[in-house]
Amino acid sequence: MPRANKPSFVSRVLASFVDYLVILGWMLVLAVFTALLWLLTGEIYNWLQLGPAGAQLLGFLVLVLPVGIYLYLSEASPAAATLGKRRMQLRVVNRRTGEQASKVQILLRTVIKLLPWEIAHFSVWNFVAIAATGSTEFPSWLYAVAIFADLLPLLYLLLVAFEAEGRAPHDLIAGTKVVRFQPAP
Repeated sequence: MPRANKPSFVSRVLASFVDYLVILGWMLVLAVFTALLWLLTGEIYNWLQLGPAGAQLLGFLVLVLPVGIYLYLSEASPAAATLGKRRMQLRVVNRRTGEQASKVQILLRTVIKLLPWEIAHFSVWNFVAIAATGSTEFPSWLYAVAIFADLLPLLYLLLVAFEAEGRAPHDLIAGTKVVRFQPAP
């Protein structure tokens, strides 16, 4: 029976890198689809016609939700791992039992993991909406939100590097941890 060990920081980063390649692949599909629509219609849709909240919702539906579905389905599967985690022999488990995490834990983990993206998208769409009016003055609260969104991924990395079990905020909140499986001696 395999035994689980705390994965190295490098293996976690490499697993994330592989998963970001998957995400970039999806973004490439979206870019090709957008280019094809532009070639067919001669127009590029202005998401700001929906307002900042509508643009963010559309971005969520075409980018963040599919990524979240990938993360959820991968980690809720019997493999309990995304493609990156599989490549690095990692899996997500329930912290207390060491068994496969529940579907609720994986859902919570996924939502918390994607929260920095949504906060960043919120600030970007609001900056773009204000700039589209011709204004060059932005409210200080919006800068604060953007800085917070930029600092969150750093916090996630620092926790993975320095928390005793290498647990990021999404693991701490969901009651999960990432482990590396090795064959028993």
